Amino acid sequence: MTAAEAAPSRDLGRTKDDILRVATEHFQRRGYFGSRVDEIAAETATTKRMIYYCFGSKDGVFAACLERAYDSIRAFEAELHLADRSPREAVAAYVSQTLRYHEAHPELAFLVRTENVLGGGHIDPDHHSSAAIVDLLDGILDRGRSQGVFLADVKGFDLHIAVSALAIYRITNETTIHKLFGVALRDPERLEHDIDQYVSMILGWLTCPGSAEQPAGPVPSPRSRQQRRLRYLNRIRKASDEFFGSHHPHKDAGNGGQGSVLRLAG
Repeated sequence: MTAAEAAPSRDLGRTKDDILRVATEHFQRRGYFGSRVDEIAAETATTKRMIYYCFGSKDGVFAACLERAYDSIRAFEAELHLADRSPREAVAAYVSQTLRYHEAHPELAFLVRTENVLGGGHIDPDHHSSAAIVDLLDGILDRGRSQGVFLADVKGFDLHIAVSALAIYRITNETTIHKLFGVALRDPERLEHDIDQYVSMILGWLTCPGSAEQPAGPVPSPRSRQQRRLRYLNRIRKASDEFFGSHHPHKDAGNGGQGSVLRLAG
């Protein structure tokens, strides 16, 4: 291809980038139904006809915006080189950098929310597969468990969904949270606070044995919770009595010779 032949291709690429940049801003601010192709064209160096030539329809424009947003975060995740870090460092970096990415690129959260409202018809599962990041997280978690760093049987998908939810919530719910609680989630100091909190929370989750295996049974009654608490305290008291033995001079005082066993009243 000669330079003269390549120039139109480069120009078309720049035109598409310009259209997608402006269209993304419109979809972010106004949603799908509030965005108009003629208004997008008015803010670009092109025409409505050219937009239809490049993308076919408004649906095509939105699908291309969504595709570009997903490609961007997948490329960002690859640049973190998480596999080269220790398991604990990798998870901490994944949490903190995911929050920072969404803070810097709020359009992704709004585009994804819009796509869910529209029923997911614009997303191509083959193109937008998140299998790579899930597989990467699975490897990090497996490595952490084999080293004794992580104890919980959490899957990469579970971690990915949890972190994404925390990051996206800060963006899409910023206005209502500020109205209801007076907290500015997008404030830079708040971002650092949330990163510290969420990193600690996620690492605590991963180091809690069996946290992903607890059955979702009925909520125990207050009496059954009290019974379990008393059984636990009795085991502690019994172990203490056995350890101290005769060096525990008051262990039977004032309870009728029944030792230090606690009982549930009623």
